[in-house]
Amino acid sequence: MSRTKPILFLATEYDAPGMRPYARNIINAMWQTGDHVLIITRYNADFKAFPHIPDNNITWIEYPTAKLEKALFRFHPARVMRAINDIIADKGIDLIYSLTEELILADSITKLQQRIPVLYTVHDATFHDYKSANPIRWLKDRLIIARPQRLMLERTINQVTNSHEQLADIKQRYPYHKAHYAPFPTLVNEAIVGGGKQVEELRDVDDGYILFFGTIHLYKGVHLLYDAYLSHPELQDRPLVIAGTQNIYFERQANENNVIVINRFIDDSEVRDLFERASVIVYPYISATQSGVVSIASYFDKPMVLSDLPFFKQTCEGCEGVEFFTTNDRESLAAAIGHTLQSPASTRPLYDREYAPEALVTALDHIIQQL
Repeated sequence: MSRTKPILFLATEYDAPGMRPYARNIINAMWQTGDHVLIITRYNADFKAFPHIPDNNITWIEYPTAKLEKALFRFHPARVMRAINDIIADKGIDLIYSLTEELILADSITKLQQRIPVLYTVHDATFHDYKSANPIRWLKDRLIIARPQRLMLERTINQVTNSHEQLADIKQRYPYHKAHYAPFPTLVNEAIVGGGKQVEELRDVDDGYILFFGTIHLYKGVHLLYDAYLSHPELQDRPLVIAGTQNIYFERQANENNVIVINRFIDDSEVRDLFERASVIVYPYISATQSGVVSIASYFDKPMVLSDLPFFKQTCEGCEGVEFFTTNDRESLAAAIGHTLQSPASTRPLYDREYAPEALVTALDHIIQQL
């Protein structure tokens, strides 16, 4: 790269689902001498995630644990703003690259942009539907996620997204913004590549299962996969494995057959075992703005069944080993799984084409130079 001016990489929602690998991979790919990293985490500093960055070039801030302190930290992040301002002054920063939505900065971003350019990553231009029977939880999601997400989208000027569809949506809704496209970073890291840890819950399970991997949310359509599997006995010769965190939002059947739910965080060191032993990976999303889940499945050369949402089709259409089904259609989903199991094909060429680090770095470097 020809970039010479230093960047502050900002990740205040580092521990939100999917954000940790996203931010980590971009920072590791883009970091140059003189840059700095600011991360807010709930799980202590993890310098091993950035093996090529000196420790003194990373500022870690721990998220408070007490309720009152958490509320103050989220709605009045004075400590974070002081840290940002100090880093800008001390390190001669010329650009802030916001990687993880930075929801706590919704009321501070306008003032910050008056001091220094901010490149803001738009992950979700439209709020995802998180199902919750608890009205307090529903309201909380809208106060601490949906509202600040909307404000950050409205108030940031320089934006980057990893979805062509989302880019078009932003340009239509906010024609005065300077929005850009960059490829989605691979979610495959060194820990996944070298992972040798076995998934304990699958120790006695035969290889060749049907796999969903990710946080268990309504918008990811996990209930569709569950229902399609249980209503089609021809699929039940192979186990269905649902692996990921969050509460199970759908009602499970008492007589479910051959379903294995691993409802916990899957460590990177377990991902290789989880994927290599699967026959097909299924992502039955109801909605998707952008996602890197395809990168893991294609890295391990696994056939995929995907809903025919624009993001998935723009990334994977025409790729061997990828079968699309009609979004929200259980019968179409079951048929796609059955067809894929009968005629599996390689998806590794998709990974090599879409997730090469060089393409990401080149695109981001071009955007940054424009700023």
